[in-house]
Amino acid sequence: MAAPTEWADALDRLRPALVQWAETQTPVWVRAKLDPADLVQQTLLEAVRAAGRLAGKPGPELLAYLRRMLTNNAIDAARKFDRTRDDVSPDAAAESSRRLVDWLAAADTSPSDRAARTERYDRLSAGLARLPDAQRIAVEWRYLHGAKVAEIARLLDRSESAVTALLHRAVIALRTDLGPADA
Repeated sequence: MAAPTEWADALDRLRPALVQWAETQTPVWVRAKLDPADLVQQTLLEAVRAAGRLAGKPGPELLAYLRRMLTNNAIDAARKFDRTRDDVSPDAAAESSRRLVDWLAAADTSPSDRAARTERYDRLSAGLARLPDAQRIAVEWRYLHGAKVAEIARLLDRSESAVTALLHRAVIALRTDLGPADA
């Protein structure tokens, strides 16, 4: 097993990616009742309890495991807060996790390529976390979920031109924050 400080550092490095995922994947009606950061905290506490099983896993495998734990926690929260809604699909959440893990740990890439991708993802995740909430939500729904501007406008209760302006400002902020190589 890894030393306790190494294990804590590994979990801290994954926290922004987990928070970003929780904020984009947790339905709005659940987020109104439970902060996605609380779901991440609960997941990380469970990971600490399971340190004996998880500590030796490589980064992408650990991230996949934690995302699965987070998915289960989000599903449990959705069931707890509203048993009549079917907005949380375990299959859809699992598919989202699979896409990210495939992107992070594609079998046909070298370890250095995977490490570079992981670093870019971490930087992007941290950059998204620094955006104001409305900009972050607009970017996530537009570029991660593929939602149209009209859908985002309904979600945020804003006009389409306001959402377009949010997206424009967010992309400029991300380009400035991440630099030209990652934009």
